[in-house]
Amino acid sequence: MVIDNQQEVQTITLNGTNYSLNLREIETFMQQCDLFMDANQNEFDTMTQIISDQLIDNANANTSVPELRAQLKFLREVSFLLRCMLSPAGPASKY
Repeated sequence: MVIDNQQEVQTITLNGTNYSLNLREIETFMQQCDLFMDANQNEFDTMTQIISDQLIDNANANTSVPELRAQLKFLREVSFLLRCMLSPAGPASKY
């Protein structure tokens, strides 16, 4: 994977705290996922839906609804992150 015209580390701010976003780590994550699944947007959605179904179907009877809701919301946000993190690049721009 080649990263063009971007720094390897970007800084983002969340609630007044600066965080480093390391593009090389995203590349490594994608390569690791590609070892056991197709690392693309549709497969990320499918995988998170499977995990969500497993979580619901196998939840402990003592798991509270708020606890389960928080887990499912987190999983939904991870799915959104993965889906939006990368998109197929078109032809290289001249600008």
